[in-house]
Amino acid sequence: MEENEEEEELRPTALYTVGGSDEFTFVSPDGLSGQYTGPDHDGVVLQTENPAPTNCLAYYFEVHIMNAGEKGEIAIGFSKEHIYSEGYTVRSCAYIGNSGLICSQNGDGDRTVAKASDTYTTGDLVGCGIDSVSQEFFFTKNGTIVGTIPRQFRRPVYPTIVLHSQNEAVTVNFGGQIAFSFDFEHFEESLRVKKEREIEKISMSRSISHGLVKTYLLRYGYEDSFRAFNLAASRHTVIAQENSFDEYELHQRKKLRELIMTAEIDDAIAALKDRYPQLIEGGSEAYFLLICQKIVELVRKGAIAEAKSFGNQDFKDFRDSSLLKNLFDDCSALFECETIEESGAAYLLGETQKNIVAAAVSEAILSTNPATRDQQSASLERVLRQFEATCSLYARE
Repeated sequence: MEENEEEEELRPTALYTVGGSDEFTFVSPDGLSGQYTGPDHDGVVLQTENPAPTNCLAYYFEVHIMNAGEKGEIAIGFSKEHIYSEGYTVRSCAYIGNSGLICSQNGDGDRTVAKASDTYTTGDLVGCGIDSVSQEFFFTKNGTIVGTIPRQFRRPVYPTIVLHSQNEAVTVNFGGQIAFSFDFEHFEESLRVKKEREIEKISMSRSISHGLVKTYLLRYGYEDSFRAFNLAASRHTVIAQENSFDEYELHQRKKLRELIMTAEIDDAIAALKDRYPQLIEGGSEAYFLLICQKIVELVRKGAIAEAKSFGNQDFKDFRDSSLLKNLFDDCSALFECETIEESGAAYLLGETQKNIVAAAVSEAILSTNPATRDQQSASLERVLRQFEATCSLYARE
């Protein structure tokens, strides 16, 4: 078994009330049915206890509209944890019954609205899913897809239902014993075939593929693996010179990779500061990733107070980047929430994140090479991004 193999993800199985008036809300003991009987201006938010899984090509759940209520304003979709209005709140997306609108907001509050091909009401079966290949949310009515919208916010996302008007009532199906009206198995298989065909279209000669492997090992500091592969490949293949990089600072990059992978982050920061001070003084993204990794390792050791103290330092220069800000927020969530599971940032504790940090540090060191050829770097990065995306679909962390 791989050291970084993760346990099977917990899947959504039941609804509970997270916003609105409990006084006028009924949720069945099994958490599969909900009803709102209060005034129209209040409403209630029902959400699952676990987020949608991430280690699959697609995820889907279905809702039976038992009663559309007085106004039929039921909203069904996905959102961040603990919201109070779906589709109109950041990091939420919903298909709304009486209007047929699909509304979504990203983390910055930018709103996107699409029109489904139909509205829905009492008796309809409404589905909501995640297409990880196209990075879209999709919605169905009575077994047919009626609309999609781009996925604009990050995981985790929770299946969420908002009941807005009096007497609205729903029953939810998370799959398993009761079949969906939508042929989800066929849909998921079509995504797999689509992805496989995209991969099969990529054609590379042996010399190019060997060159890419060599370049990857060189670029990210796998010195021992590079030398072993280079010896074996040279017996069978002549690698084109234009597809290779020099061994710039390879030994130092290897040492830093080992320090990061063994959680010796202070030593890694010290080594970076000693040999590449320009990366520290210039506030590189790699340095910020090391800072975040230090917080992660402190949390892993249970040193929550120290992690919080370190995390409260002034890192505003790094927060100009939305990507880095999101990462820092996830790190902070590790020590701000009662449990790591509640934080939605447990992924930071995996081996995959260490590899990302080590790769970024190696990239930063390579950027100090005055002989670096930008065109080759950009070409390789495109290939590596495609490789990473493929791996994320078939061997999700």
